[in-house]
Amino acid sequence: MTKKIKKIQISRHIIQLILFFLLPGMYILTFSELKSILQMIVSGNFNFIQAFPGLMEFIITTVSTILMGRFFCGWLCAFGTFNDWIHIISKKVFKINFKVSEQLDSILKYIKYIILFIILILLFKGGNTILDGSSPWDAFAQISDLSTVLSSLTVGFILLVLITLGNIFIERFFCRYLCPLGAVFSLVSRMGIFKINKPGDKCGRCRLCTDNCSMGLKLYSMNSVKGGECINCLKCIETCPRRNPRASILGEDVNPAMAGSFAIFIFTGIYGLTNLGSSILTQKGLASPNNVVSTSKSKTSNSNSQTAVNSNASQKAKYKDGTYIGTGTGFHDGTTKVSVTVNGGKITDIKTISTGDTPRFYQYVEDTIPDEIISAQSSSVDTVSGATYSSRGLIEAVQNALDKAV
Repeated sequence: MTKKIKKIQISRHIIQLILFFLLPGMYILTFSELKSILQMIVSGNFNFIQAFPGLMEFIITTVSTILMGRFFCGWLCAFGTFNDWIHIISKKVFKINFKVSEQLDSILKYIKYIILFIILILLFKGGNTILDGSSPWDAFAQISDLSTVLSSLTVGFILLVLITLGNIFIERFFCRYLCPLGAVFSLVSRMGIFKINKPGDKCGRCRLCTDNCSMGLKLYSMNSVKGGECINCLKCIETCPRRNPRASILGEDVNPAMAGSFAIFIFTGIYGLTNLGSSILTQKGLASPNNVVSTSKSKTSNSNSQTAVNSNASQKAKYKDGTYIGTGTGFHDGTTKVSVTVNGGKITDIKTISTGDTPRFYQYVEDTIPDEIISAQSSSVDTVSGATYSSRGLIEAVQNALDKAV
């Protein structure tokens, strides 16, 4: 029995670590794209086909969650992996074994829905910028540059520290109580094809399934679990001495390891199909990679005051014709080098020469910000939601080049 437990959980942790490095920011992009969808709806500028390339992470994670439940949360999310390893260290090394009461746990789980509701209200009221600098996800993603995090993400860093402390004592503390993306997935995962059956009449009194549940579910009182708060860690199946809990797909019992493998296969397949579909739609001109919503407003709804500011800035700027090279520092200290072409005193072209930025994050800003800078004739443009540091790196590089052209 011990050998079986080690095999499946070790496999899960290996997959977590691999994807921690391969897809480190997918959870950030997924939630940012959800916000982008809502902002486009509010602005009356939402066209799913056209926006498709800019919504890939949201589509991939949401569709896979609808089909197979919350395997993304339990197996693939980088921040979930961080949560897991903090708790493993606290439990194995420091022997911390704190338990929150079931009643309090049930109440606290509603907080993430309140957080999601508040974010939605802010988005609909056009107050998205009030959240800038307060995201613990952004602080976690940029933690290698601690000085920048402390200066520009102070609130986010404080929240990250509090989340880390909470996770030392309560497993998946953030996922249980605070994650707005988890709130969304908790709702959409209830219609999936994956289910854990656990007939109550075959249970003993040990409650090992409940004691080992990552999300603190009262499994001893359930006959089955399908989506919702369950993140499909499969610990309940492994720890039961009676082998009572069973994984099932479309009503048929399957080996839990096979269920995990199938979920990864589904995720990978959707990932490939989504990228292929994005390429086809872009090549045929049906979709635009530029359809990404910026941090404070969509590209099509810039205020007149902002336009006036950019217009004044362009009138004051006097650029010499030529091509100028500039550099800037983006995500994870990646250096971005660009060339800026000035013709007739105006910025006419911006090209990336090289970048050490994270590819998917940089693709977002490269497809959006150069056009905005050329349109505004100024580097005073908005950053892209979910790719703030990559945006700043590109904007800084352009401004560095323009300084040489003045």
